[in-house]
Amino acid sequence: MLKLDEIIPEDSLDSLSGSISSSLAGNTYAVESINDALLMLSRESGFSELFSESEQKWFEDFKKLSNLSKSLIIRLYGRSQKIFRKSDLMKIIPNDIDQCLRELNSLKFLCTDMLSLSSEMLVHALNRQELDQLAGMYNIKNFKSLTMIQLRDTLLKTSSVSPMASFFKVSIQSKDRFKGLIARILHGCWYVDETYTQLITQLLWLTSLGSESAYNRPNKLQSIEAIMKTELYSMMLVRRGELVFPSYVVNRKSTIYHTSDEFQKFLELMGLEIRLEYLISQKLYDLALQLCLDNKTKLIGEVTNLSFRRIDLPQFLRRFTSPYRAFRSLLLMIDIYERQRKYNEAIQLIETLLSLTWSLHNDDQFLNLKLTGCVLDQLGPCRLGYLLNRYIINQGTHEKQPIKAFKYVTNYFKLYNECQCLRAGRRLMIHEQLMKLFDGVKKGENNHRSSQNGYTTAATTTNNVTNNKPSNADDKNNASDRNGIKNTTSQVKRRKIQKPVNIHGKDYENNNDSTEGICRTNEFFIDSEKEESLTAIPSLVINIKEPPKVEITAPINASAKEIGTHRPHYVWFENTSPNKLQEHQSPQESNTLLLTVEQWTVRYYMANKNFEHGIHCESQIYHLLFCILFYDILFEISPSPPDVFYSYRQSAPLDLFTDEFYQSRKDLIDARLQWLLAVDQSDDHSNSLAFRIHTYWELHNGERCLWANWDLLKNSQELI
Repeated sequence: MLKLDEIIPEDSLDSLSGSISSSLAGNTYAVESINDALLMLSRESGFSELFSESEQKWFEDFKKLSNLSKSLIIRLYGRSQKIFRKSDLMKIIPNDIDQCLRELNSLKFLCTDMLSLSSEMLVHALNRQELDQLAGMYNIKNFKSLTMIQLRDTLLKTSSVSPMASFFKVSIQSKDRFKGLIARILHGCWYVDETYTQLITQLLWLTSLGSESAYNRPNKLQSIEAIMKTELYSMMLVRRGELVFPSYVVNRKSTIYHTSDEFQKFLELMGLEIRLEYLISQKLYDLALQLCLDNKTKLIGEVTNLSFRRIDLPQFLRRFTSPYRAFRSLLLMIDIYERQRKYNEAIQLIETLLSLTWSLHNDDQFLNLKLTGCVLDQLGPCRLGYLLNRYIINQGTHEKQPIKAFKYVTNYFKLYNECQCLRAGRRLMIHEQLMKLFDGVKKGENNHRSSQNGYTTAATTTNNVTNNKPSNADDKNNASDRNGIKNTTSQVKRRKIQKPVNIHGKDYENNNDSTEGICRTNEFFIDSEKEESLTAIPSLVINIKEPPKVEITAPINASAKEIGTHRPHYVWFENTSPNKLQEHQSPQESNTLLLTVEQWTVRYYMANKNFEHGIHCESQIYHLLFCILFYDILFEISPSPPDVFYSYRQSAPLDLFTDEFYQSRKDLIDARLQWLLAVDQSDDHSNSLAFRIHTYWELHNGERCLWANWDLLKNSQELI
């Protein structure tokens, strides 16, 4: 077990040349960070075994580079641009650039042979003057009037087909000639070999497993290299002392990747997931769907093949395995289907994921790997609640088949009601969705029976809707009045023509004499037997205590569009203190303010509930309180539970929000809860709640722990 302070880079940066520009001064910390990663690789046998001898030799040669060359590698790593001119590199390293280029060329990180690159990459490296030169070689007409994008596309199309060769039926490698011409134009340029950027990516990923920036990544990064570039920046901030994490002890016990192939497959699926997230964030759903369809067979095979599952790992570590990354990509595929309104395809994919246990055969050698809970637990953090919720919405709401959705979900719970990972929040959400389906079906049934009982005498009914507001009406029921919208349209409701229903070859008229308790709702028939199945809602919300509800009505005088805001504003009347000279001469005045719902609520509680201070913070205050009250249980247990701290840049243990968190700390957590219940009865100041909050605030204020926002309050006294 190593502490962060014990990792010291092998190369000292004190000998750095004084000729380095001030813009490169920050890179010294980045060089230290990459040296830390290399040192950790040499100390962790489980990491070094994932690289071949040639790759380990490359890392050894990397260590021997000068710090200036390492700085150049760090600056070039993670960039989308791969081809650089010498003038571009001189902007990064103003001095001694020739020595750096010689070192990186011998390391094979930078190369000059352009023929191995694709035509698309080469043509995108040309500037306008070079594109015009190449267009002149191919006799492209009016090329000066074309934009650079149009000129690139024209050159690529021209290079792919040779009209002269096709006429004489001669085989000519036109692309090779095209690449050769560009290589001559780009003579003296350097390109970054992706083979070795991938090695750096693998190194940074292994040394950053579970770290905050690698785990909670933004969805607008296009590649895993970009994420590792962010992680390298985080490592640099730690070295500079601008980012402080809790001083826990790393305790790795489990080996996540046994072979290099397993590690490479994980990185491939991780890259696919990152690419899908980026395409979704850019609303490029067609490209994202095509990428999913190209990999669908491989993803489903990765999820369904039990031999790939790492049930030897704790559940919180399975998120770093290839089956879980494939599962995550399939969840994104469901999202893409829904965004394109392909609900039937989304339903089929959800059913495939929910039926993983049903596909087992008697002769399956992995049949004995069943868990006591849901089979999705074998993949990683279970997403059963999410899948069931999406199934209910897609099948019951979008596809208008509520009975089918109801029966599927209830039957699923009859078979797999032992899923302990389905928490109270998810159970409540699924229960509410099922009740909505049930209410919708019963409402349709009641409407149908009402039409059978003779409420169809009038051919039409007219309903005049006006904005005449009753004197005792609630504001929330008269949104049209508040927004100044008047609706006096006469709406005509026509009676639907009832047709005879044919069931099993028999015709039944929709009248009062029908003896079969049958009605038609959304293309499904509800008889007495099916009605019993509808009422058999699974017990999903047992012992759930609902929080108290406080309803407050705020007046509004205009819509958000009318006042030029993107969200509604509400009216607040506030009394102002009169001047001392006019205190007895004029009545108290008031101000009228337009506030957002958060500002309005804070002022309401301060004015009516006798609060002195208010702040809108969603759940951040609870994160901060939990972090302070349970800090020692989170980070200071010695020895720490195995594998919960796998990286040196974690803001929380990896088993947080899992069953393992409580199970491994049960006695400590129960004792702390008992202390919180009895803390007001203690006369010892050192054992008081205020003392604990103040002490841990002063010791750990500013640390990156549990996503706590220390800037939310000025000092510990406000929290107390």
